[in-house]
Amino acid sequence: MDSSADDGKKNNTKQTSSLPEECLNIVILCMAFVYKAMNGLGTLATIWATVVLLGGFSTLIKQQDFWYVTVIAFVQSIGILGGYEDPAHQLFIRAPEALKKDKNAANWERQTSWWRRRTNPQPQRQPGGDTTRITTRRRITKKEWDKPQEEGWTIYQIRTLLRMATFVALWMAQVTAVGVCMVLSVMRIRKQDYVDPQYLDHDDHRNIKRSLNIFYGLVLAQGIIFSCLFLNPFVFRLRKRTQHKYKLFGPSGSNIVIRYKNHNYLEFITGNVRSTLNMDLITFAKNLVVSGSVDDQLVGIRAMDRILRSVEYSSLALVRLRASLDADALGKLVNMLGLTRVADDEDARGHAARVVLKLTPDILVSSSPQILYVISSSLLNTSHKKMSNMDVDLVWFGLRILDKLLDNPDNCKHVKDDGGDLLSKIIDLTNRCGHGSTSSTISDSWIEQEIIPLLQKEDDIPPAFIQKIDQEIVVGMSLKILSKLVSAPGEAGIFLRRETAKNFNFLTNTGMILEHIEAKRVMSCLAVDAALRKKIGIMFPEVIKKLKDSLFSKAPYVNITKVAAKLLLLEYTTSEQLNQIQSFIKENHKLEDQSFSVPVSVFIEELDPDQLFPPWMQNVLQTLDLEDLVSAPRVNHSQAAAEALMLLTTGCEDNVVAFLQEINEEDLKKIVMMLFSEDREKEKRRKLAHWEGHNLEPKTLRTLTKIFCAGGEEHTRSILAKLLQNLRAYSGPKMFDQHLLVINEALPEVFKGIIDKVATLEDTSSTNENLAQVKDGRSIKEGKILESFLGLAVQICRSQNADDFAKALDGANLRPDTFVQKLKKILELFKSPTTDFPSIRRSTLELMTWMVANNSSYREVLLQCGVYEQLHEVAKTARTLESFMLFHGGVHVLEHDEDPDELGLSRVLSLATELQEQLHCSPNFHERSRCYREHESTISVLIA
Repeated sequence: MDSSADDGKKNNTKQTSSLPEECLNIVILCMAFVYKAMNGLGTLATIWATVVLLGGFSTLIKQQDFWYVTVIAFVQSIGILGGYEDPAHQLFIRAPEALKKDKNAANWERQTSWWRRRTNPQPQRQPGGDTTRITTRRRITKKEWDKPQEEGWTIYQIRTLLRMATFVALWMAQVTAVGVCMVLSVMRIRKQDYVDPQYLDHDDHRNIKRSLNIFYGLVLAQGIIFSCLFLNPFVFRLRKRTQHKYKLFGPSGSNIVIRYKNHNYLEFITGNVRSTLNMDLITFAKNLVVSGSVDDQLVGIRAMDRILRSVEYSSLALVRLRASLDADALGKLVNMLGLTRVADDEDARGHAARVVLKLTPDILVSSSPQILYVISSSLLNTSHKKMSNMDVDLVWFGLRILDKLLDNPDNCKHVKDDGGDLLSKIIDLTNRCGHGSTSSTISDSWIEQEIIPLLQKEDDIPPAFIQKIDQEIVVGMSLKILSKLVSAPGEAGIFLRRETAKNFNFLTNTGMILEHIEAKRVMSCLAVDAALRKKIGIMFPEVIKKLKDSLFSKAPYVNITKVAAKLLLLEYTTSEQLNQIQSFIKENHKLEDQSFSVPVSVFIEELDPDQLFPPWMQNVLQTLDLEDLVSAPRVNHSQAAAEALMLLTTGCEDNVVAFLQEINEEDLKKIVMMLFSEDREKEKRRKLAHWEGHNLEPKTLRTLTKIFCAGGEEHTRSILAKLLQNLRAYSGPKMFDQHLLVINEALPEVFKGIIDKVATLEDTSSTNENLAQVKDGRSIKEGKILESFLGLAVQICRSQNADDFAKALDGANLRPDTFVQKLKKILELFKSPTTDFPSIRRSTLELMTWMVANNSSYREVLLQCGVYEQLHEVAKTARTLESFMLFHGGVHVLEHDEDPDELGLSRVLSLATELQEQLHCSPNFHERSRCYREHESTISVLIA
């Protein structure tokens, strides 16, 4: 099995190592060599006719041969049989391709080209012969096709008729010319009656026969070669193969391949071999796009789009296109997104949007400053009142381009320069979808009761349902873009966050916060600003309530945008897969204990693309532009909600009060239990074991295993610990004492967590002197958890006394010196600060300082463990970023609305100095510190 898979990969790599037109180029080059031979024969025949026959024997040859030679020489001179080096003689190659134009075919191609969905509902067959329910949808109703045919002759029809007549005339002229030349040559060669019998012995007639035989032989050879070139089956077959591989169907597809062949043929003839041999079809199409002809631009952009959508060759073609693009060509491609000159411009815009989407990762707004304006004004056209009246596909591609564009943080800052117009368009798109009402969200009951039964009956998804799914995806994409904008660093991020806060009402939508994880991420980014987080807590307390509800979501891993994308793919799936989903739904409802149930949306999200449709239908993903959506990483609503709540409650007691008012003690205990992964892992294993006891298909069970065995809980634990840290910092009226007691009781477990994480990091650091420089994700995750546990321990200790602290150590089976040794180890491991855990040394020093301040005997323990000497190293390596408690998306989060420039060098420096002064107060410090340094690993001190 593995061997066959490897062979398949090798074959696939071999197939995509070269483009299909490369073979066509080689054959065209061979044709050019043959043409050179043919043209040489024609040139020689013309010279022979004019110099030898019509010059030397013009009065001696027969009248018949005179006129034959004259006609042939005339045909040779006008370029019908060669002479293509001269642009004036290229008429017979360039004219036919220019005259091909069909209005009906153009209308058909316009409606079946770049649209994500199109009509043609015909069942297709698998390679094995079984009919699979494959349907295709159309985004718009039929328009051009339903119009009655116009009566009479229109100007366009007359022009089309003239084009066809001219095309046929040119074609017939070539066929007639070569036929006449060959027939005349054969006739004369066969008869050989060039000289009358009475002149055979005359000296002046002696060479006429040989001269005419040479001439007619040259002409006949030229005609044979021309016929072979004219009817060459290899070029025709390779041209059709190239069209098929790239799916260049329709008139424009045939047109561009013919033009590509003719262009390369003429270039080879003129001697431009090297660059032409390396030419590829997508580069040729790009050259048409940047030309000044409107028709050429449309043909070129259509071909580029279809080539980049070919599953087999898209990657290699994209590499070739990037290599051939310069700044000017890229600018012209971007400008095509805003074309509004003629009727075909919407078609050109659609194809251009698909092409620019592929190129977006390479685009810098600084080098193409017009792109944001073009997207905002042309693609994201939200001027209509209802989403259904908008050009949904153009909006779709506009959002996709913008999403990829903003992956580069440098591009985000340029959004500020447009005055907030683009930002308002994005916010407007989230509002226009009417999200939040019970009729517009994609619910599990809607999927079970409407979508699956409908597809099992082999019906198409109705347009209203398609619109509903599309709206859900548009909302998700808009929120994802918005989250990137508001997380921008620097002044641009501040401006975008405050502009977004002016239109904050859209985020108070109940359904949006609960269903879309990106809405929670937007909330987190807004909460970075101290003034905004306070505004949210005061003006929109319902936001905190909904975030709290999301903490305990039954389906925390559902990405509703990804589910919506896979619902679109279900229309292309097989009946077997639909029956599998329906079987799972039935088993799900049969469960006596519904705590073991799995929402159908979760199940559909985990289906792999190869489960939704067969491999030979992979081009569906390209057509519907769903590759990125269906391959999106797993999300965690609980984690996103915890992060938003953590940021909202940082340094804002009003938000802490609002959260404590919404949560009861039992739910708070659940949050505390989430800090410790053992219970959560046991629960997952228990649910999986329960499902394994049912009679399920192997594919279904494999999907459920993926659901229950998902990892990635470490970051959630660190965020929840920081949230509890913010809650425990509450110092207001004692109305929440019972809530805070729940947090206090977790201190022994927090101590255990600190010890375990330090032990893990000690093993990791055995080959790394400075753990802060370790780049692997595992060490970063462990460091984040350790930082959050230390911060939580500090906040709990501040509300307790030395006796409570000692009891917590006993509860964790720890001795004070062991605990201090681990704290000192943290200071050794994290010598260089990092934004992943900026407050890890700060929290460690705060905890040590608290211990010394509340029990003076702990001074001896710290001295014994060598903490004093380590403080010198901490003071030398202190950095300003350690003055911040946390960073979110690269942006520092202030606890209060303060100027970061006024924070000074580092609070770590002041803490280290303060702790050193405390240790100086130890009796006989100067005499005993030297002894401590020599015996720190062997001395034990009893705590009174």
